[in-house]
Amino acid sequence: MRTSSLLMFCQLRWSSALTIFALVLSSCGRTGGTYYPVSGKVTVDGKPLKEALVIFWADIEKGNKTVDRPLGEVKDGTYTLSTRGKPGAPAGWYKVLLKTSYPGVSNPLVLPSRYADPKMTPLSVEVVPHPAADAYDLKLASRD
Repeated sequence: MRTSSLLMFCQLRWSSALTIFALVLSSCGRTGGTYYPVSGKVTVDGKPLKEALVIFWADIEKGNKTVDRPLGEVKDGTYTLSTRGKPGAPAGWYKVLLKTSYPGVSNPLVLPSRYADPKMTPLSVEVVPHPAADAYDLKLASRD
């Protein structure tokens, strides 16, 4: 009887340990899964940007520790972000990057290099549950 109880106890502890290990592994690198809608307009010198890739880079200095990189395509001056294939982005502060030269873009507009560098971009936004109507609009200048 004593051996059977000990064996049962060991099996229960082993099973619990495996369950906890599986839960920890399944949550690695995730942000919790709450994404808020993010869309806006992109203008250069007041004119809509034809094509680009917009990337939201977590601003660690402002407390955003997400590992996600929300991104979207700019088409005729508008964009909508997605994260991990789902619409939206996790809440928090982001530095905004724009890339105009990538596969599939014809005649890319050359922007100052600061817009493609997370350390130099002047563009910064905070993703929040209830943003103002133009909170995610991006206004760029074609010259440094």
